[in-house]
Amino acid sequence: MDNGQVCVDFLISITIIAFGIVVLLSQIPMLFAPFQTVAMDIQPVAYRTSIILVEDGGIYELEDNITSKWEDPEGNTWNYTENRNLLTNYHGNVKRIGLAMSTSSLGWSSSSEDIVPNNLSKDKIDALQAWWKDGNSSTEGNSSLIIQKLGLYVTYNTLPLNYHYNISLRDFNDNLLHMDGSPVLEIGDSIPGTDKRYANATRMTVEKIERIVAIDDPPPTCEKIGDVQCAKLVVCIWR
Repeated sequence: MDNGQVCVDFLISITIIAFGIVVLLSQIPMLFAPFQTVAMDIQPVAYRTSIILVEDGGIYELEDNITSKWEDPEGNTWNYTENRNLLTNYHGNVKRIGLAMSTSSLGWSSSSEDIVPNNLSKDKIDALQAWWKDGNSSTEGNSSLIIQKLGLYVTYNTLPLNYHYNISLRDFNDNLLHMDGSPVLEIGDSIPGTDKRYANATRMTVEKIERIVAIDDPPPTCEKIGDVQCAKLVVCIWR
């Protein structure tokens, strides 16, 4: 009888200890959560931003009318500056910035709102670059509005999550694409490690996403793949 009681006590003790270990292990991730790298939340943000730019044409909304041609919403062949100056609330009506071409631009017989993923419109690229130059800052001037149009202005518990971004078009040797002596697309903040402002920064995590894209009316340094001229869209996000 004593031996039987010992066995029962032993099993109960082992069960209690095992349960305690399980509870302890379940709490360990919570103990270290404040020290986890921000890379876990930056990677999906960077990927989402690349998706918006490469696989979406953007949204321009005026009353009940919606178009992906945010770079020339009224079809006047105006550039960014003309749209800004001549259209009422142009920046407010641009709800999202995307660079993908519409099928109508390619002469395809389908809806003008159908988008061709990974095929970028040079007109949209030019408009985005000109928008960035309208302030040359992610915090001042009209260029500061771009972060909202890319979906990077996010709040958590009413507090803003301050994402920084750098977006560029590069050749396959990682050189900036140029046309007429100027970068085809280079917008956003200086990437940490390339600017003296970040010289003393520690544990700065930069998430980098590269997408191979085709460009209509491409710069001469693009590389031909099949029947199209291609380059890399490079998206860098950090906090």
